[in-house]
Parts: sequence; structure tokens; C-alpha cells
Amino acid sequence: MKIKISTYWKCQLIGWCIIALFLYFVNIVTSPEGKGFFIRAVATAFFGIFFSHSLRLTIKWFKIFNNRLALQIVYLSLLSALWAFLGTAFFLWVLTVTGIQQSTNPQNPLTDQFFHFTIYAYYQVSIITVSWTAIYFLVHYIREIRKAEQKKAQLKIKLIESEAQALRSQMNPHFIFNCMNSIKSLIQTGEDDKAIDYLTTFSKLIRTIFNNSDKKEISLFDEIETCRLYTQLESMRFENKFSCTFDINKNIDLKSLSVPALIIQPFIENAIWHGIVPKEDGGYVNISVQNENEAVRCMINDNGIGREMSKQNKFKTDSTHHSKGMHLTQSRLDLDNLINERNASLEIIDQKDEHGNATGTSVILTFKKY
Repeated sequence: MKIKISTYWKCQLIGWCIIALFLYFVNIVTSPEGKGFFIRAVATAFFGIFFSHSLRLTIKWFKIFNNRLALQIVYLSLLSALWAFLGTAFFLWVLTVTGIQQSTNPQNPLTDQFFHFTIYAYYQVSIITVSWTAIYFLVHYIREIRKAEQKKAQLKIKLIESEAQALRSQMNPHFIFNCMNSIKSLIQTGEDDKAIDYLTTFSKLIRTIFNNSDKKEISLFDEIETCRLYTQLESMRFENKFSCTFDINKNIDLKSLSVPALIIQPFIENAIWHGIVPKEDGGYVNISVQNENEAVRCMINDNGIGREMSKQNKFKTDSTHHSKGMHLTQSRLDLDNLINERNASLEIIDQKDEHGNATGTSVILTFKKY
């Protein structure tokens, strides 16, 4: 059976053995003709462990660390001074009674030892006592700080997780509303056959979303499939208005890489509604997934009107379409990085020609591999 020794007792044994050996070699150097140094060193180690451990028990008994920091320092200082005095007297008495140290008055060694109580001995014990108390205080203080930081971090993570859950709960209604709005537009324009096809594809998409609704993250494969269904819906809604292509590296295991649910779709949605739709001659959206060193890079490219022009021409788009997705996605990505330490990054690049005119937008999402 393996015996486990706590860190406290390891430090006690190692620390007092070092002090005992130090005193042993000092006595040999200063008094080479003296005797009993080894026995005294061993006695010092045993007494030191008993002495410091009793001090620790006293600190716990009086619950000194439950007071304010200033009172802790005052109480520990007074206790150290008292313990050094009692410890010095008791140790010298033990050395005299056991014969390890010879008394100058053999007829009454106990009285002699107390009356010949040396300032030097008290000075030595005081330094050791104060040093031990200071180390014990610092260790306890640092440990309490770490506990407080861990508790604060746990509370922060719980808060972040609740915020992330709230954002996920906002994403699904937002996404579903936009799809339902597209179906309504088709029905209002009398395109019933398209509305039926749209509704069929939409039902597949809804089933996918519901299957992942209780998940914090899904595989990149499922996310890409969701994006495929979404682009099919929007292609039906805006016939011949834009084309959408997917360029997926076949060497990437999409099912082994986890990403936050609906993390790519909002950027595709934004490219279509705010980049391509306002453009008179239509355009394209390309979704690319490629390896990049120890990460996977997902890029959404479009040749739309660009972000600056989009802000100026919001009135040209359907007023019932609300683009919450971009803001929510950025917030969810930041929170996900904090919770899972995923180190995912987001970069948005405004594409321009040689004359400075906008030629589209590129969104790059990078996910580290695990």
C-alpha cells in the first residue's frame, strides 16, 4: 500500500532537515572539538516539526485567517513572538534534561537553564519562527487568492455560458423568421409551385436546426449541410439573381471538427441580402473550406456591393429583413473562445479594384484543429 504524504508534511520534513544540517555544519566549523552536534541536529529537526506544527494548530484553533488582513498580520506577529519565547525555553530545557547540552550548574540544571536563557538562542528561534510563519502566511494567502480567482472564473464561465445560450436561442427564431418571410413573398407573388418546393427544402432545414437546437456545438460537416440547404432556399427565392458554389477540401474530416451551431450561415445570409440583392446584375457567393497549417479556414466570398455601399443603400433591400445574424455571430464566437479556448478568429476583408471601388467582401473564419 502506497503512503501518500501531503505537501505540507513534505515541506515540514525537508525544511527542518535542512535547518538541522545547517546548524550541524555550523557547529562543526565554529567548535571543531565539540561533541554531540549530530544528536543535537536530530533533536532540532524533531523539535522543529513539533514546534511549527503546534503553531499551525494554534493558528487554526484561533481562526486567525478568518480576520481582516491587518489583524491577521498583528495576531501572527504576537503569536510568533510568544511561540519563539516558549519554544526557546522549552528546547533549552529539553537539551539540558536529556544531557545533550551540559549545564553550568549540575545541582539545579532546570533553574540554571532558565536563568541562563540567552538572547542569542531566542534570536535564532525568533528568526526561524518568523520565517516559518511568514512562509505559512504567504502560502495560505496565495492559496486563498487562487481559490477566489477560481471561484470568480467559474462564475464568469457560468455567466458566459448563459449568455451564449441566450444568443443561441435568439439565432434560431431569427433564422426561421427570415425563411418564413421568403415563403410569404413567394405566395404573395403567386409563385405557388416555387413556394411548395421552398417549403419542402425548408422542412429539411428546420429538421436539421431542431436536431441541433440543444447542442452548443456541431460538426463542421453538419454546419456546411445547413448552409447548403439555406443557399438552396435563397436560390429559389431569388431565381437567377446569384449563384452559390461550395469548394470543400476532401482531405478535411469535417465530422471530426466541432464549431458553434449556425456560425457560418449568417455570413452567407449577409452576403446574399446585403451584398448581392442590392446589385442590379446579380452576383455569386463562394464558400471555401481549406486546410491552413494547424487550422481549418472557412472563407465566404461574394462580389456584392461591399459593406460601405450596403450601409448607404439599406432602403433598397426588403425592409422586413432584419440582419441580427452578424452581430449575434460575432458575440457567440467571442463567448465560445472564452468558454472552450478554441482560439477561433474572424476576419472581414473589403475587396476593391485598382480604382478603390468595392468589388465584394471576404469573410474568413479560422478554427484550430484539436
